[in-house]
Amino acid sequence: MIKPMKKTLEQLYKEHTGKLSDKWSLYLTEYDRLFAPSASRPIQLLEIGIQNGGSLEIWSRYFPNARKIVGCDIDPKCAALQYRSSRIGIVIGDANSDDCESKILQHASAFDIIIDDGSHISGDIVRSFARYFPHLEESGIYVAEDLHSSYWSNFEGGLHHPLSAMSFFKRLADIINQEHWRNHTSARELVARFGEEYGATFEGLDFSKIHSIEFINSLCVIKKDSTEKNILGKRVIVGKDEGVTNGVRKYDGTLIQSVPVEVKDDGNLDVFELIGLAQSSSHLKLAKEIKDKEQVIQTLRTDMAEKVQTVRGLTAQLDQTRNEVEQLKAEVLRFALSRSWIMTRPVRKVMQWMGRRKNA
Repeated sequence: MIKPMKKTLEQLYKEHTGKLSDKWSLYLTEYDRLFAPSASRPIQLLEIGIQNGGSLEIWSRYFPNARKIVGCDIDPKCAALQYRSSRIGIVIGDANSDDCESKILQHASAFDIIIDDGSHISGDIVRSFARYFPHLEESGIYVAEDLHSSYWSNFEGGLHHPLSAMSFFKRLADIINQEHWRNHTSARELVARFGEEYGATFEGLDFSKIHSIEFINSLCVIKKDSTEKNILGKRVIVGKDEGVTNGVRKYDGTLIQSVPVEVKDDGNLDVFELIGLAQSSSHLKLAKEIKDKEQVIQTLRTDMAEKVQTVRGLTAQLDQTRNEVEQLKAEVLRFALSRSWIMTRPVRKVMQWMGRRKNA
């Protein structure tokens, strides 16, 4: 008897008529690629952010042997969602709270697949990863959806935002290659600023269990595995014909740590340190500009003071001249009213008449 082919996730979405689900078409094809190997397994799945709950119905069909499918949403209206399958459980609350985490873990202590389709705010994404990646089974898959929001300012993001969710996951990609850093920085130190900014704690997160980071348009896929499977391992050199190079076979079985590379403390090149240096430089430049302007202001004040003194001197001279004029006016008035001036008036008139005749 020919076994019917399993339907793809895209086919299940096209056929779905139940509760509404909202996913981008790219996600459906990528999830098929990622989840198909586990489609028949008794997996346990957690989805943070379920809106109308349609995705949980579709996951229950895509994973027919799933032991538990848990949906978590902060919207209390989701408490009214009802499902025929007892495998589907609903938790209401903030996924990044201790109380909500405890309720989720009552449904399942660990998950094979975790999908973060929550608020899409960078801080929430970072906190959720720090909180739930430790509850992911080894060989499990953690997916952060809708990371296009990581480039938008109202979601705590931006193309060059050093604390966006994308910046965080890019740092995880560096942590995968930690054994090649050759400096004194730890994985926790590399993400410490995210913890400080968003109140995330990474104490329970074993970074050595991050096996791979895959970036797809608006998605970040993090796979988990045992520490032993994540190290580079030994160099494998086979064959005997060494016609081009010489002396390579002696490195067979050696570790990457055997490669002589200088250990360098390059912590001051970290983006956060560089931001600090830039701010410090900016502050120094601003301080110099302020000092220069203060010197200009002081020079103007000195010049102003000198001009004020000059004006005051001229004002004093003007006042003195006015006083002298007033004194002269008073003397002229007194002389004009004197008896001698009045009695000699006829004589002055005769002299004026004689003067006019002479000039004529």
